[in-house]
Parts: sequence; structure tokens; C-alpha cells
Amino acid sequence: MSRLLLPVGFAACLGLVAGLPATAAAAAPPKAEEELVDKVRKSIDSGVRYLKSQQNPQGNWEGLVIGFLADMEGGSTALVTLALLNCGVPPDDPAVKRAIDYLRKLTETPKKTYVVALCNLVFAEVRDPKDRPLVQKNADWLVRSGLGWKPDADGRVAGELNGWSYPQNQIADNSNTQYALLGLYAAKQAGAKLHESVWAGVQKYYSSSQIPVTPTTGAWPYYNARDAGGRAADTPSISMTVAGVCGLLIARMGLDSNEHGLDPRTGVAQNCGAYSENPALVKGMNWVAANFTFDSPKSMYYNVYGIERLGRLSGQRFIGSHDWYREGCEKLIAIQQRAGDGSFAGGKQVDATAHLSTAFSLLFLSKGRTPVLVSKFAWGTLQTGGTAEQSEPGFPAPPGGANWNRKHNDTRHVVEFCSRELFNGTPLSWQVYDARRRAFDNEGAAGKTNDEKILEEVGLLLQSPVLYLNGHGPLILTPAQEKILKTYIEEGGFIVAEACCGDEAFAASFRKLVKKLFETNLQKMSPDHAILKMFPGVLPTDFPELEVLNRGCRTVAVFSPVPLAGYWEESKYMPKDSKNPANRGEKAFCLIRNIVAYATGMELPKPKLSKQVIVRGVETGVTRSHFKAVQLKIEGDPEPAPDALKNLMGYLRDNARLEVALNSVVLPAHDDQLFNFKFMYLHGRKLKTEQGGLVFQPDAIEAIQSNLNSGGLLFADAACGGFEQWKAFDKSFRELCAKLYPDRKLELIPEKGSDGKEDPLYRVAREAGLDLKHLRCRRELPDGKGGEAELRAYPAHLEGIKIDGRWVVVYSKYDVGCAIEGHKSADCLGYDKESALRIAGAVVLYSLKR
Repeated sequence: MSRLLLPVGFAACLGLVAGLPATAAAAAPPKAEEELVDKVRKSIDSGVRYLKSQQNPQGNWEGLVIGFLADMEGGSTALVTLALLNCGVPPDDPAVKRAIDYLRKLTETPKKTYVVALCNLVFAEVRDPKDRPLVQKNADWLVRSGLGWKPDADGRVAGELNGWSYPQNQIADNSNTQYALLGLYAAKQAGAKLHESVWAGVQKYYSSSQIPVTPTTGAWPYYNARDAGGRAADTPSISMTVAGVCGLLIARMGLDSNEHGLDPRTGVAQNCGAYSENPALVKGMNWVAANFTFDSPKSMYYNVYGIERLGRLSGQRFIGSHDWYREGCEKLIAIQQRAGDGSFAGGKQVDATAHLSTAFSLLFLSKGRTPVLVSKFAWGTLQTGGTAEQSEPGFPAPPGGANWNRKHNDTRHVVEFCSRELFNGTPLSWQVYDARRRAFDNEGAAGKTNDEKILEEVGLLLQSPVLYLNGHGPLILTPAQEKILKTYIEEGGFIVAEACCGDEAFAASFRKLVKKLFETNLQKMSPDHAILKMFPGVLPTDFPELEVLNRGCRTVAVFSPVPLAGYWEESKYMPKDSKNPANRGEKAFCLIRNIVAYATGMELPKPKLSKQVIVRGVETGVTRSHFKAVQLKIEGDPEPAPDALKNLMGYLRDNARLEVALNSVVLPAHDDQLFNFKFMYLHGRKLKTEQGGLVFQPDAIEAIQSNLNSGGLLFADAACGGFEQWKAFDKSFRELCAKLYPDRKLELIPEKGSDGKEDPLYRVAREAGLDLKHLRCRRELPDGKGGEAELRAYPAHLEGIKIDGRWVVVYSKYDVGCAIEGHKSADCLGYDKESALRIAGAVVLYSLKR
């Protein structure tokens, strides 16, 4: 959010003219979250500059020890190149292009596991079709190198995998094995053909090689060797156990099948929640949670990169009690700042040199900050001691255990599909959101109340525009969880809920929850709902059971009482041609694509760590010196954006140093209290009578006009609600203006008047640091038959009525209020939130300069 730059003289002028003190009523809320986001971005940029500065004239990053004495030529270059690509450096960047050409030539003859695997990771990231034969060759080499395997001509493997090692070494280690698996999965992502027996073999390897530590934990060492008594000869370590858990997760993704026994006609799974690798996975995650550390005796940066992979693949925001990405960012940034040259101080052994430790660090920072598109909501009673959820990992047991996560891959597949279909393949992530692991009882150590902690949590959760809630059995939520869900919706979030396998108990409890939180019932989705029209591939008759929650401007939740998650669980149902889905499973993917498009307004979510500061109204302490605004109520219809003014006032308080009243006031225009407010806001979305026109009786019109003539200002905009409703409100508001001032018409407010001077409204905006020339807006198509598919760059489009040299009416025919609330919708003609706040903030500041 941009900071308003108010010159001292201008701020003082506002204070004198409007009776407002130039200082804020309260200090702006701390912005540590935004600062950490900025620090991460700057850290990445600095690290990229350092790595580029270290490139050899030959286009590589090879050193004497690792590259040549250890016969690992290409490994360092591949790791650094992978880091640069993940930091957003394009493949055609001169430094990266030279490195890629070097790697292509080098891997014509594959010979070392690490090098071959890392090269495949690079080529998969580049996505150049000409690399596919090379990627396939590398993958085939890795399969043949697996100790104990005997692959046939079709790539099918027989025998029992013992892992990977260095050439001529028959003792496998879990480090080589980890990177071999990364290289194989990268090959799969790049289109290489790998037999399912490969993934089944890897799954069996990790499940059988785990060392039991306690009844509920298990771990992996570097070597899997056993002594004469059958005991592990090597000690488990954090980095190798992280590798083991990731290995099970990657094997599951590669195998891409399950034991659920889904009925493709109904979406009901016979063995819902059954996963053969689950015991080893849970025990491994439990061990990591109990022994979590970034520091590793041998190679900290290598371990840091592994933890990022574990957090991302598992979708866990917390590993044990550790907010792993936040803690890792803080640790790495502190190290980099001490180094002073953009590098991260060299570690030990495999990351001993600065460019290797820097590459590992940048991979953590860049991949870990991937925007979260969907968060999966964990609910139920959190059990420990090896039952149900098996302590702390968030990997629930099969039926009989936790019921919120009987589908482990549904969210990941939804995000993959939406990334491809809606965001041009932009990397996006998902996460598990588990408020049960947060302490909301009593006052926290930092002196925060429950309400303050909940608002802080929602501010973090809002980085994810879609919250996914499903399961079996009745919902079990704490009061804090209920408040988080309610506030998340109020602040612009969107919920997708689904009764897993059509479970009626879950459906009944979700409907009851909505009624409790929002004092309204779910409604059947209309056959002409915008969600069903977003993209072809789904018809109103495909899922007629869908229910919605409407609030203010738009739909804020979609609930399916019929099964969908079973289809999302299996990637085979992702349609290759999403315009012509072949079956119900493919239509289920098309449906969630449309829902996500509607929920996000086709806008990418912000990077991880982004936080939205939530404004809460304060009813006490409001004095005459506080700036107050009122929203005009349209009779017979609830206000479409009930929190727009509150959020706008919070923005002005925190950025313009204005003392404001944060409580939202809504009044009918004829109310006697109207004259207490010189800033009136009108926000609507549809016609009110069969004859047309907004319902304002003569006494209401007279009251508005009297307020305007005595120094007031009316700011209005057309709310979200579909193209036809948008046109209807625009027409009816112009009719209202004709009644207010029959001899005046709305006219475009120009940046400069006919005399060449800057219009006062634009001058106020410029002096306050509000750029109205470069905004993001979705407008109507030139043919007038609909709206644009995406937000585009435009200057502000404002119209007004001027009386005695002063704009008394300012009108935006494009939505402002819904955007300020945080609601996004792809069928909404209007601005994004930042642009809307600039426009509305400028109008408020102009209204004070009278």
C-alpha cells in the first residue's frame, strides 16, 4: 500500500480548514510484516547480483575442489543457475544463458548423480522443448543408477531399490538418493516418461529404511547400513530425515494413484483417506517437528533448502511450533547483512563456498515466498500421542482419525490446474492453515488480546485469496476459529467448502455454521451466476446442488454438498482441453477453475509473508475534530459494501495522519443526522423500481442537495454485480443527478482545465502522493457487450458536477467500494484495492479542502 506524502503545509491546511489536528489520533499499526517482505525481496536482489559477479569467464561457477578434484564438474553451476532461475532471472539473461549452454554440453555424457539431477532441475525450469530428449536421457540414466534396480527396455524396474550413490560405490546414501529423486520428478514435470514402478520402488525404499525412534517417530540417517545385530550403524540427522519425508511426498506425487477406490460417476471414494505410506510419513514428520533446527553440524545451507522443500511439498505453514519460512528468512537475512557483499557466509562441507551457500539460501527465500493461492483449513480436535493426527504434523490418519484432510493431494492439484489455466503457469503454492496450533486463550506474552491475535492471524491468512474447507463428520470449531472464518470473509476472503464423499453430517454442520456467523442461509446458486459463465467447460446442469453465501457486493462462499474433492485428488481428471471436458471429474476441475477465477478477480495473490492490516471500528473517543463519513442507504436493500468506509478511514488514518472515526455509519438520505456529515458515500448495483431509478423520495433528494450546497460532497460508484447490473446503476445514478441539479450534467473531471491549470482534485491527489494516472481497472469492452477479462493499466475515470467552482458530486462508474473491502471478482468492472484507495482517498482529501 502506498504511503501518502502530505507536505507539512498541506497537512496543516487540512487541520485548520476541517478542524482536524495534523497529527494522528493514534500511531499507525506496526508494519513488520511488510518490512520483512521488502527485506526478502532486497535480499534476493542482492544475492542475485553477488552470484552474477562470481561467474567465471567460461560461463560457469566451477571451482577447483568441488568441480575438478571431487569430479563434480557442473554441479556448482547447475545449483547456482537453478537459484537464479527461481529468483526470476529469465533464461535469456546473458549470465544464465551462458550457464545453460555450458550445462547442455556437459550433460551429453552423464556421470554423477548430483550433477545429472541438478541439470534436470535446471532444464525443467527453463521449459525449452529442445531439452526434452536430454532430460529423458538423464532420467533414464538415473533409473539405471539406482542400486538394486534392474530396469527393462520400457523403463520398468524390478528388484528392491537400495538408493543412489557415487559411481563405483555400492553403498547408497540418502543425500545422493534425495537429489536423484529430485531429478527424476523434475523430468516427469518436463514431460519425460517414467514407469510407475519407479515411484512405487522409491516409496517402498523410504518406508522400509526408516529407523524407529519412538512409537510415534521415525528418522533416516546418511547411510542405511546395519550392524551385526541389525541396528542402524549411522545416527539419524535432521537433513536426512527431511530428505526422507520429502522422498515419500515426491514418490506419492510421482505415483499419482491411491487406494481410495473412487467411483468416477459419483465422486464417492470407497476407502477415503487410505494412504499406504502414511505411517512412515507421519512418524518422519513427527521426528522433524520434535528435532527442528536450521543448523546442521555438516551443512546448514543444504539443510535450509531441504526444509523449504518439506514445508512447500507438505503445505505446512508450521513444522512443529516453528513458522519455518519466517524464521528462516530472518536467520538468512541476518547472515547476509553481516557478510555485506550480498553473499551468505560459506557453510561446511557441501556448502563451504560462498556461491554454494548463497545459491541454497536464495532457493529457500525465492521458492518459499511463492504466493499461496489456496489455504486448506484444519479443524477438529487436535489429538496427540500417536493417535488420529499422530502428534503435530498435519498428516491425518485414514478413516477414524482426523476428518479434515482425507484427501492429501486435492489442494495441490487444484492449484496446479488453476496456475496453468488462469495465471499462465506462474508458480503458485498452497498451505495448510491450522489455527488449532495457535494460543488464543487469555492474553499472550506480547500483551495481545484474543481479538488482536485473531485480527493478526486473519491479516496473514488474507495473503491466500481462497480458503478451502472440507471433510467428513460435523465441523468442530473453536470460538477463535469461528471468529477467524467470519473476519476472513468480512475482509475480502473467499471460502470453498465441500462435503467430502457427500457426507451429510458435514453438510448440515457447514450450513449451520454459516447461519450462525452471518445470520443468513446458504442459497442455491443461480443458473446464470457469473461463476458458471467465467469460462466454458461447466454448465448450470452439471452441478445444480451448489450453494452460495452472498454478502454485500458479491458471492463470498461456494458450498458443494456433492463430492468434488475425490476428482481433485487425482490429476488424471485434469482436462487437457478444459473447454470440452470429457467426464464429471474433468468438469469438477473446470468448476473449481471458474470459482477461483471469480474469487481472485484473476489477480495473482501477493508473496508469502504479505500481511493485510485490518481496521476495526472504535465507537468510543470520537470527537468533533474527527473526520466522519456516512454511507447513504438505498431503501429496501442492504448496503453493498458495509466495510468500505471503515477501511477507507483506516487508510487515511494510517497514511494521511487524519483523525478519523472508524465506525461505519449508514443513514437514509432523509435522516435528520445527515447534516452532521459533509462527506456522503453512495454505492449501488441495481435498479430499484420497475420503471427504473434509485429509490430516493423528494425529501431525501432535497436533503442531499441542501447538504451539498452547504459544503458537502457526494462520492458515488457502481458496485460489482455483473455487467447488466452495472449498466443499470450507472443509468439510475445519472437520473438521480438530473433530479439533484436539473440544469447541470455529470462531466468528466479533467486532469487539467481549459485554462491549462491542474484541476484541484488532481492537485490534492498529487500533493498527497496519490498517483491517479497509473491505476489498474477492469472496464467494459469497446462493443459494450461485457467486461474485459483482466485488470489493465488506466488513469482514473471520474465524473462530477461542479457548483460555484467546486465539485459537489464525484462519480466513478467503475467500482471502488467493493475493491476497498478487499473483495475481488472477475465479473466486476472496477479497480483493484490499491487503486480504489487512492481514488477514494483523493476525493476525501479534496472534500476537506473547502
